[in-house]
Amino acid sequence: MPLQLIFTSAPQGLTPGRSGYCTIARHRAIPDRLAQLLESVGTPHECPQGETFTFRLLEAGDKNWCVLSRFVARGLDYTQRDNRLAHHLIFSLEEAAILPPPAAIAGRWKGWRDEWTGAPTWLEGEDRSLQLESQTPLTPAVTWREETGTGAKAAWLINASGPAAVGLLNPPETLRLLRLLAEASALLGKSAWAATFTTDATTTGSDGFLWAVNSTAAAVTIDFATAKSLPAPSGDIARQAAAGLTTPKAAAGQTQRRAIAAPAASSNNTAAWIIGGVIILAAGAVALFLLNRQPDPTPSPVVIEVKSQPSPADITKTDEILKTNRALTEIQGLMDSDDFMGAAKLWTETSSLSPTFVRNYREQIIPRILSNFSASVTKQLLSRLDRPGVLNDPKSIQAAIAEAKEALRLGAEIKVPQDENWKRLQACLERAQSLTSIEVRPTMVIAGEWKTGESGPNSPSQADFPLSRSAADAVAKFIEASGATQRESVQIRIRLLAFTSPHLRDDRTKYLSGEIRRTPQATWIESTPEPGKLPAIGIGLSNRRNEVSLNFPNGEGARAGANRLIEVILPKGERQCFALIGDLKALQPLNLGPDALLLDSETGVIRPAPWAESAVNAFIWTSGSIGLYPEGHEFPDRDLPSIRATRSLLETDIIRMEGKQGPGTPPYEVVAGRRKLFKEGKLMEAGAPWTIQAIDANGAAGPRLLEFR
Repeated sequence: MPLQLIFTSAPQGLTPGRSGYCTIARHRAIPDRLAQLLESVGTPHECPQGETFTFRLLEAGDKNWCVLSRFVARGLDYTQRDNRLAHHLIFSLEEAAILPPPAAIAGRWKGWRDEWTGAPTWLEGEDRSLQLESQTPLTPAVTWREETGTGAKAAWLINASGPAAVGLLNPPETLRLLRLLAEASALLGKSAWAATFTTDATTTGSDGFLWAVNSTAAAVTIDFATAKSLPAPSGDIARQAAAGLTTPKAAAGQTQRRAIAAPAASSNNTAAWIIGGVIILAAGAVALFLLNRQPDPTPSPVVIEVKSQPSPADITKTDEILKTNRALTEIQGLMDSDDFMGAAKLWTETSSLSPTFVRNYREQIIPRILSNFSASVTKQLLSRLDRPGVLNDPKSIQAAIAEAKEALRLGAEIKVPQDENWKRLQACLERAQSLTSIEVRPTMVIAGEWKTGESGPNSPSQADFPLSRSAADAVAKFIEASGATQRESVQIRIRLLAFTSPHLRDDRTKYLSGEIRRTPQATWIESTPEPGKLPAIGIGLSNRRNEVSLNFPNGEGARAGANRLIEVILPKGERQCFALIGDLKALQPLNLGPDALLLDSETGVIRPAPWAESAVNAFIWTSGSIGLYPEGHEFPDRDLPSIRATRSLLETDIIRMEGKQGPGTPPYEVVAGRRKLFKEGKLMEAGAPWTIQAIDANGAAGPRLLEFR
């Protein structure tokens, strides 16, 4: 087990008198100088999501140390400020010599800490073995093949002397990035622990790291966004990375040693050769005598051919045959398991190594891949995109986009037929890309009017939004659930956004610090004001009035018809949005596409697909409820709103349109087309486009929140 040191914000550190950011836990065997060096590293990670890994070599106590570190930012510290934590694993050079590459340990060890809640501690148990999760071999470089088109490109990180100084841009998610670094490290053998790295040079800096992710300062950079289009390196290391093939040098050495040993064996058996020669001469004399006596013709002489030792080229060719045979077995296994994308990747990679493989097996493999490729990949992508919760999993969405792009590139390379299955594969990419702009958050939708005041376009302005009784009650329930009391306030992060459409992702607008506080007279959710100024964002509840108050440094507050969104994040990461609607017509519904609805053919019920349910159920309409309705549905509707639309609801709408007269009557062709689709059982098409609509207590229509076009 390596030595460990944990550094975070605490009211009391391991060293008496230390508080704030300090060492909270460590092994006694760590030299004090090394502990000081690690404390000076700090906690270079600020985002509450994700993690940053580094591997560096440090000298302390007349020894060299290998330090693998993980940095995270989770929750708030004891002062209610953002908390960060650094967890360091420290190896001696002797320990490192028998361990997997550091990037592999970073991804496989599950003992990393996100927070420290206990008392300061001297750690024990450094004599225990390091427990790592199992994983597939690091060669061939399968992850490089999946990310860049061929495993050979792992050799980009290696030069003649060892690890190269490289900047890596647009990398995949962290665990996959660590696997890429581990596969490249494995090509270095015992020098793997010389490859220092950081997974985010923008926070750690690139000094001291050979492999620096997100660094443009390196002389050589590799952009994963374009890596597939770049030519692969060549040479023994690239060959090993691509297919796990060993270099022929070792085999050549063995051949040479056997050739040198042969003369020695001959000299030791000289006597045997002399005796053998005498016997052969005697046998020849007897044969000559018999020849003179036999009338039959003599048989052809037996020629014994003594073969020379195989050359290095022969050994390499044999190795290639073994590898291609193994690839053939793997390809057939991948096709049998319906992984035709994996089969296509392995086919193209093996084909580039062995043209003979293409000639021998093309007719056996390619037709099967071409006929099943699009349907198989589409099935795999949909299994990821149709998963409940996918809207809150941007990493999974990005992985689906990368997989779809790679499938389309690979399909074009091997000339997959561009049939209906191919079009469905293209549609999967478009759908995945559309989801990248979505971030589902609980949203309280409140309609009302803005009261504004300003002294000019460049002067400070204010906007107030009175809350109805029902809206104030809904806000009060959120405050109650937040844990704020009259004795203790709750620290929050808060920001104000334009609200053009629900659930839109915004990674640019910064959060302000703030708090939720309660007094006997009033309750407030507000941002921390700058000295001498009013809070920029405030939601106040009291017996006298309930309203939202916004203060702007310019004339922004003068827009009476604005739609705005206030987002609040609680200490444990829970979110709540307050959508303040001043202009219903300006609000655009979020389009999730027709794939976000499902039809139950037995009951005729149309409902949101499981992957889209989170977007629908995230809304609280403070003036009523929400429901799913077909195009042309008339309001007010006194029936209870539901997000599950029935066959009878759709049929009633069609009957109403068929009997409608006067202004607003839809064209006959439109109504007849919907009736035809309804009779054919195509209920979703008959009511398209469907919308999620807010309905007030009187059945009147409120804002349209979602649509399925």
